[in-house]
Amino acid sequence: MRFYIIFTVVFMLMLLVVLLQIRRQAGLSRRRFYFTLAGGLGLSLLLASTRLMPESWPMAVARPAWWLGYGIFGLVAYIFLFQVTLFIAEGGARAVMPSRAPALRSRRAMLSVTLMAVATVAWGMLEAGNLRVLSRRMVSPKLRRAVRVAVVTDLHLGALTLASRVRDLVDLVRAQKPDVVVLVGDMVNDHPEALRPYAEMLREMRPPLGMYGVFGNHERYEGDAKSARVFQWAGAELLRNRVVDLPGAGVQLLGVDDPGRGAGALDDIAREINTVAGQSDPEAFRVLLNHRPQAWREAAQPQGIELMISGHTHRGQMFPFYLVVRMSYEFMGGFYEENGKLLAVSAGAGFWGPPLRVMAPPDIMVLDLVPGEVAA
Repeated sequence: MRFYIIFTVVFMLMLLVVLLQIRRQAGLSRRRFYFTLAGGLGLSLLLASTRLMPESWPMAVARPAWWLGYGIFGLVAYIFLFQVTLFIAEGGARAVMPSRAPALRSRRAMLSVTLMAVATVAWGMLEAGNLRVLSRRMVSPKLRRAVRVAVVTDLHLGALTLASRVRDLVDLVRAQKPDVVVLVGDMVNDHPEALRPYAEMLREMRPPLGMYGVFGNHERYEGDAKSARVFQWAGAELLRNRVVDLPGAGVQLLGVDDPGRGAGALDDIAREINTVAGQSDPEAFRVLLNHRPQAWREAAQPQGIELMISGHTHRGQMFPFYLVVRMSYEFMGGFYEENGKLLAVSAGAGFWGPPLRVMAPPDIMVLDLVPGEVAA
């Protein structure tokens, strides 16, 4: 809950900056400004109410509140970005072209940045539904047969989920004809008791070697028992710090739980990887499911694990705010190879918070594991 309080406070501060700029640009009287400020406080409380709202309330009530609250957050975030940029440009104009400065704090400037923000949000909502497929091939003598692995992460099922997008995801995964599907965390976002219809749609992927999953941080936030039920509805076997063999393939899947917190996460994840690796067979081709792209160098590589699959970062989700995420995660998205080992980081199939993605399209991954000798 503390994180969501911080999230709401950040929203309030961004909105305050926006309203102060609008007052300058529109020449609002003090009375109108206070009226507008009260409206902004109401929006902030609406955003906060999404997490304060009991999950026992019907989705017919929760869904509009979540879409309105987080949609407004996305819009305010981009108005804030453009207004701050405009304010800096105005300061520069005062120094070099004083006659141009008034135009940058006019009603026309206010309207321009607002339209730019609306256009960006509209684009981001479209991009959030534009799933792409990232593919990679790995060759190893440890493999007994070819195995195609489909990776789905960060779907964030909840009040913001559209059934049509889950259907598109299922159809896209099935079109890849995978042998096995792995769900690498943050499949659950909120209202886990109401997610059965979506989970049962995921069950339709029906890969021949099964579907397996691990918890991300959001499953831990919602509660292990409730989240595990969603995976069960989806027909996915949870790998909670354990190992499973794929029959006749020479492949072992290793799964570790996300610790569900920020402080000390790297040490906890590394410890879990070392523990589960000790239960595995070094002669098998080992695939580690680890929600956060952490402890690859610290634990997975030293343990000789050929492939680690992660998600969590959303590739930043919203440009340029991804720079904040980039400060915490070296591996933002895509494929990384070191010492003959591979890290695959999916940008995720859904979104968290604002229902949009900007210059960070969602994806699934397809990994073709092929038997054979590795070229020198």
